[in-house]
Amino acid sequence: MSLLKHRLAKTVKINRISAIWIIPIVTLCIGIWMLYSHFSQQGKSVTLLAHDASSIVAGKTVIKSRSVDIGIVESVTLSDDYKKVVIHGRINKEMEPLIKNDSIFWIVKPQIGRAGVTGLDTLLSGVYIELVTGKDEAGFNGKPFTLYDTPPLTAPNEAGIRINLESSQSRVVPRGASVLFRGYQVGNVESSNFDIKLRKMKYQLFIAKPFDSLVTQNVRFWKEGGVNLSLSSQGANLDIPSLDVILSGGVSFDVPDGSKFGEQAKQFATYELYPNKKSIQDSQYTDYHEFLLFFNDSISGLDKGAPVEYRGIRIGTVSEVPFYTKQIFDTNPISNHNIPVLIRIEPGRLSNVIDKPVDLASIIIREQNNGLRAALKSANFITGSLYVDLNFYPKYQNEETNIQNQEYGYDTIKTVPTGLSQLQAKIIQTLDNLNNLPLDKTVNEFNQSLEKSQQLLDSLNRLINSKDIQNLPKELKTTIDSLNKTLQGLQPGSTLQNQLQADLQKFEEIMNQLSPVLETLNDKSNSLIFAAPKKDDPQPKARGH
Repeated sequence: MSLLKHRLAKTVKINRISAIWIIPIVTLCIGIWMLYSHFSQQGKSVTLLAHDASSIVAGKTVIKSRSVDIGIVESVTLSDDYKKVVIHGRINKEMEPLIKNDSIFWIVKPQIGRAGVTGLDTLLSGVYIELVTGKDEAGFNGKPFTLYDTPPLTAPNEAGIRINLESSQSRVVPRGASVLFRGYQVGNVESSNFDIKLRKMKYQLFIAKPFDSLVTQNVRFWKEGGVNLSLSSQGANLDIPSLDVILSGGVSFDVPDGSKFGEQAKQFATYELYPNKKSIQDSQYTDYHEFLLFFNDSISGLDKGAPVEYRGIRIGTVSEVPFYTKQIFDTNPISNHNIPVLIRIEPGRLSNVIDKPVDLASIIIREQNNGLRAALKSANFITGSLYVDLNFYPKYQNEETNIQNQEYGYDTIKTVPTGLSQLQAKIIQTLDNLNNLPLDKTVNEFNQSLEKSQQLLDSLNRLINSKDIQNLPKELKTTIDSLNKTLQGLQPGSTLQNQLQADLQKFEEIMNQLSPVLETLNDKSNSLIFAAPKKDDPQPKARGH
């Protein structure tokens, strides 16, 4: 009976949970809830790649946006290849919308730049990481961000347009340079990089709203910077940009003269960067006909881009100087003295003069029968630059010319010597004429005349050096001294003059006394022998008689 009770006791099941397990279960639930709450409030994790981790400390360096703390750096490690620093940061839950694929991170620290001294507050608080959100609405895909050392010139979410430029020129436009439209700043150069494969400089420009509407399909970009002095027949033109552009350079853009604005440009459209404003005018003439010219004169001063004119009207551009291909060089080497030059005739340059389109190339080919020729002319005597001038020369009107004449696959234009060459030929001819003159005979006669003149000069020298001529001045001086003394004796107040005046007075008294006698003798010549009759006193006449 006892054994049966014992077996029944073993098979009894306890259906109640002991109260001792309540506390561990509650604790576990609280822990799970705390872990869930912690991880759910942490926000997204971001990965930043940098060259070094200077002044960045895990658990202390904060991540900010507009000076507001939005996260913190959790860890700082090296990449698997040990070439970069990998920084893991955590963004607060409520700040997650700031993380987008085009967001930008950079380190804020004391710096001296174009805008002055920045980041001085980090001397006390330490460096921090600044975040600028982007405008990509696709969300965050978890890719790593690049941690920059300097802040961006423009925020990714700022309204405007970004343009790409390509240039093969040597002078580089630095990052941060101004983008100008007719001298007014409308944007900045965001990046400046050199493409090794293409061997070109590549730039990215940002033009803020509302100036982005100025960027159309027909605009041209060119470099600014430095002082531009241009000399032309109209005089000198000095263009001095602002001091900021002179020091750091810049990029300007505008629509070439005579071109339409075109449609609005698209984001990240690519344009060519021209060296100066003058070159953008030539870029709009894409319709042209090439001619090959051979000059027998020096082409020093003729450069690529020089104008081709007809009586002062520009109709084309010099394309290549000199223009040598293998075929041209083999059949026309330098020893032949004919220098090939390739030019472009651009009918579009006459659009402002002629309303209807014309086949300018055919006209040039045909008019060579009437004496149309090409010549090199001086564009500026100071710089020595040349240009190609087309004009009619009457002496070539009757010359037979094949109007279909082509060489090396190009239509050609006959050339004539330049004005300078003609002047040089005339000078050489004049020198030859002078050389043919009988100068020897003339020189001999001239030498004989010089010998006779020398003899005459020797005679004059002997006469001047003779004793008689040497004593002549002394005798002449003695005579002048005597005359001077005589004149001094006749001066007023001198004894001789006083005596002479007294004698003259006495002579005057004597003449007064002799006057009656002379009158009597005049009336009667024998009055000295016979007494003269007495005369009555003269009676005055009455008035009116």
